[in-house]
Amino acid sequence: MLPNEALLESGALATRLTEESSAWQTLLDALQQEEHALVEGEADRLPKMNAVKMAQLQTLSSLARARHAALQAAGFSPDQNGMAAWLAQQAKPECHALWEGLQRMEQRAQAMNQRIGVLVELRLNATRQALNVLVQAAKSQGGMYDQAGCSVTSNKGKPLAAA
Repeated sequence: MLPNEALLESGALATRLTEESSAWQTLLDALQQEEHALVEGEADRLPKMNAVKMAQLQTLSSLARARHAALQAAGFSPDQNGMAAWLAQQAKPECHALWEGLQRMEQRAQAMNQRIGVLVELRLNATRQALNVLVQAAKSQGGMYDQAGCSVTSNKGKPLAAA
């Protein structure tokens, strides 16, 4: 039996799907923390969370590639149709339940990611508005700063060359 065929035995696949499920749950937990940080205005926590999220996405990608390779080696297409065909052949309810759970987790992650995107956009808009207010106030008072942080005053009087 080839190594990839061993992965497709119902017990081995159930173990793989359980491992994927655990990785999805870790990603969902990270997304939930990110969403909470955005709601609470704790944007300083986001870079650290992003590293965790990226690591989980890499783990999930690796697990999915291994599952796809095992499906293909067993003669199934490396996609949802191939997985459905393999599951139909197995008649193992625990594998069906695990697969359906993974699909629900993926849908939850997509929905959370969309909400996070909306929250980020709201924060960016609020920041842009605050910056516009500050820039307008600085312009009206003549107190601006250049790129080096040095104070720049506006010329409100006559130009030096004027008579």
